[in-house]
Amino acid sequence: MSQDVQTIRISEYVRLDKRQRSAKWQARVKLADGSWHRFSTKTEDINRATNIAMKFFYTAEDRAKNNLPQSTRKFKRVAEFARDRMQEELDAGGGHIVFKDYITAIDKYLVPYFGAYDVSSIDAKALVDFGKWRTEKLGRKAHHSTINTHNTALNRVLDEAEQRGWITHAIRPKPINDGIKTKSRGSFTREEYRMIYEELRGFHKLTDKPITAGTREVLRNYVLILANTGMRHGTEALDLKWKNLLWLQEEDQTYLGLFVDGKTGQRPLVARDRAIRPFERQVEINPDLSGMTLNEVIEAKLDEYVFVTRLGQQVARANLSRNFEKLLDKLGLVYGADGKKRTLYSWRHFYATLDLQRGISTHALSRQMGNSTGVLDRFYSKLSPFMNPGLHSGRDLRNEQLELKNTVALTEPAQRTASVPLEAQATSDTAQKAPALSAAAKAFDLFDAGKLSESALLIALGVSRVDYKPNEELRLRALIAFESERLSEDGLMKVLG
Repeated sequence: MSQDVQTIRISEYVRLDKRQRSAKWQARVKLADGSWHRFSTKTEDINRATNIAMKFFYTAEDRAKNNLPQSTRKFKRVAEFARDRMQEELDAGGGHIVFKDYITAIDKYLVPYFGAYDVSSIDAKALVDFGKWRTEKLGRKAHHSTINTHNTALNRVLDEAEQRGWITHAIRPKPINDGIKTKSRGSFTREEYRMIYEELRGFHKLTDKPITAGTREVLRNYVLILANTGMRHGTEALDLKWKNLLWLQEEDQTYLGLFVDGKTGQRPLVARDRAIRPFERQVEINPDLSGMTLNEVIEAKLDEYVFVTRLGQQVARANLSRNFEKLLDKLGLVYGADGKKRTLYSWRHFYATLDLQRGISTHALSRQMGNSTGVLDRFYSKLSPFMNPGLHSGRDLRNEQLELKNTVALTEPAQRTASVPLEAQATSDTAQKAPALSAAAKAFDLFDAGKLSESALLIALGVSRVDYKPNEELRLRALIAFESERLSEDGLMKVLG
């Protein structure tokens, strides 16, 4: 100890210390793990200080025998450790973006309520009482997703406490979630999409406020990029930087790729071609990028935000949402035909709906959007009859079979007439040779071009026939289609036999 500290040895495991600048005694108690626990006795009397220190020592021994922590800390202090750990990871470029939400939950909800608690005293009743307090604070029952965020943040604090020996696993409470189940947000139809992007062309001219005009100018590009990438509105989109964009080369084709960082971590995605021009406009309105092209900005790997206004400021999330709501109100599109309110987040649902309508599998879509296939099935499976009316009515399949039948008739030798049924051709000996292979190749060509659905492809290949035997060329085409996420795993297995 320092020379300015007076120390009295009570026993092998208990010490009392007093600094020259303090009249009150500090106690040091050696715990079972060999560490020393320090605390103030809050008294100047040596006898009272000794009794307090010894009482803590014997209580700590009893707690150790019952598998309880020998010392504890106030929740606020433990929360600071957990918060600082997450912030350090974020500052170092690691961690997850969602850490920001956990830190907010700790600062706005957990510390204000649990701050004065000993972290070891938080039990099931305390969690129930916290839930009631949160409901009063919000003025409503919290959503399921909000409570999930709070519970995860609480677990981060409890993890910190357990690692430091301030709670044991045996007494650790298990957070509960009785929140309101999240419902899917409203989406837009293609016609509504057209109405919105046409109105956005001049929406920024309807105000004389520079900040509002700048926000609306960015809003035009922001909406089109959300609708054509499927990225999440908010943190995922607004944290996008020019260094996160790249050009992808595949044979003689070039595609725009992006890396976004969301609640599921960083993931790559490919933008539709319609998103390229909005990105170009974002380059043009950014005063710091004057004279540069999109290609030059991407090549330079600039560590600058994409969504910046003409004033050189990163656009504010609240301003985007507020102006988008005004636009929808102007067009009478705040609510959809299903009665659901639409927000900027609805563009993510619009993107998913269009891809599912095109026949893209949930497996491929989940990689693009950063959702599990289970989440996509839960939110969108109920919409599938309306997404693909042609498929469910049988018209698409009949049309595809007719198109395939006519194509086969045109590509096979002249001695085979077009009037011969396709089924009869498929079961003949000659159909299992070169002509059948040509038909299979044509079917895959139509499938790759998006003119044939997966179900029609499988019918055309005859995978359900007893005598179906795929050759090496067919296997290769199927594997290539699966690798490029055009063919589902189930479809691949059927083609491979």
